[in-house]
Amino acid sequence: MAPCLLNIDLGELPDEDERLYTYAQVANIACGGHAGDERSMRRALHACARHGTRVGAHPSFVDREHFGRRELSVAPEVLSAQVAAQCAELTMLASEVGVPVRYAKPHGALYHAANREPALARAVVDGIVKSLGPGVTFIGPGAGALREAARAVGLAYAREGFADRGTLPDGSLIPRGQPGAVLSEPSLARENALRLVLEGTVDTLCVHGDSPGAVEMAREVREVLDVLSLRTESLGEAALRLVLPARLERRAVLEALKAHPRVVDVVVGEAHACVYFDPAAPPEDPRHVLGRLTASPAVVEKRPLVTVRVRYDGPDLEAVAENVGLSVDDVALLHASREYTVRSVGFLPGFAYLGEVDARIAVPRLSTPRTRVPALSVGLAGQRTGIYPFASPGGWNLIATAVDFTAFRPDSGALLGLGDRVLFERVD
Repeated sequence: MAPCLLNIDLGELPDEDERLYTYAQVANIACGGHAGDERSMRRALHACARHGTRVGAHPSFVDREHFGRRELSVAPEVLSAQVAAQCAELTMLASEVGVPVRYAKPHGALYHAANREPALARAVVDGIVKSLGPGVTFIGPGAGALREAARAVGLAYAREGFADRGTLPDGSLIPRGQPGAVLSEPSLARENALRLVLEGTVDTLCVHGDSPGAVEMAREVREVLDVLSLRTESLGEAALRLVLPARLERRAVLEALKAHPRVVDVVVGEAHACVYFDPAAPPEDPRHVLGRLTASPAVVEKRPLVTVRVRYDGPDLEAVAENVGLSVDDVALLHASREYTVRSVGFLPGFAYLGEVDARIAVPRLSTPRTRVPALSVGLAGQRTGIYPFASPGGWNLIATAVDFTAFRPDSGALLGLGDRVLFERVD
C-alpha cells in the first residue's frame, strides 16, 4: 500500500497556526487568486522550509472578494494565463527561499468547474505546466476532466479525498452552506480518513487550513495516515514485524491484533509488534487493524496495581548513588516513590520492562554485563527498571532484591503483562 499524504490548504489566513505545517506533508499555498500576497507566500514558504513540508501551488479563479468559491465565466485562454501568473509568482518566491514547488491543486470553485468542463481543465493544466513544468504532481478529484487533462500531458496525478468534508450517498461533497458540509469534530475527520484510505480510492487527503479546529483535525488525520504507512518487515513466510508509533497504547495493540481470526500469535515490544500467522491463510494487513484502533481508540481497562516488596541491598546501589550525586537512601526513595507501567515483556520469561524511571536516578547499563545475576534482583537501565525472574546473565545496575515475589509460573505464565501497574514497597 503506497503511503497516502496529507495535504493542507495554507497561506490563506493572517493568523495561521504554524503547527499545521508540521502535520502537512504537502502545503497548497494560496498564490493570489482567492487569497495570499507576496508577504503571506513568503511566510508560508519559510514555514515549509523549516518543517520539511512539500510545496504546492493553489491557484484559483481571480475572485478575492468571494474567496474563490464562486464560479466565474472566464475564457479558457484567459484562465490559463491567470493560473500561470499565480503559479509563476509562487515559483519565483519559492526559488528565493530555496524550496521547489512540486505540487499543484486548483482551489474552490475552479476545482469543481474545471473538473466538469474539459476546456477549463485543459486551461488549468496548461497554465500550471507553463509555470511549474512537466514534473509537477497534480492533486485533484479521483475522476473527471482534470484527471484526464493532467494525464494527457503526462503529469503525475494524486487522487484526493477530503477528511474534513461531509459526503452525499453518491460520494460527492455536501455543498458548503448545507448542514454537515464541513466537519469540525476531529474524531469524525479521523474516521473519514480511515474510511477513504482503506477504500483504496485516494492518494492524498485534504484538511482545509481555514476550517474550525483545523489543527486538531490535521493532527488526528496525520496520525491515522502515519499508522497506515508504517514500515513492515517480513520475518519469513509466516511472520512480519512493524514499527509502532509512540501514541498507540501497547496493550490495546496486543489485544486488537490477537483478536484477528487469522493471527496465530502476537508479540508486542516497546518499538515493534511481531505478528505470526498461517502462511496458507495470511491475515489482513495489520496496519489496517492499527488504523482502525487509531480512528476509534480502544477503552483500555485500568489494570490493578501490583505491589512488589523490595530490600534496597543491591551490589550496585552505592555506585548508582555516586553516579547521580545522591545518597543511597535518596536513590531508594526515588525508585520506590512512583508508579511504573509495564512497557514490554521479554529477554527472559516474565521479565517486565517498567517505565518511567525518575530521571534523577536514570543510569546507563553496565559497560561489562555480569555472567550471573541472582533471581529476583531489581535493576536499573536508562529509563527502565525491572525484576530478574531467574538467575541469568545481565547488564543492569542491581539496586535491590524483590521479596516474596514470583514473576513467572509454569502453569500460568508471566505475572506482569503489558500495561500492568507496579509499585515498589521498601522493606528492611
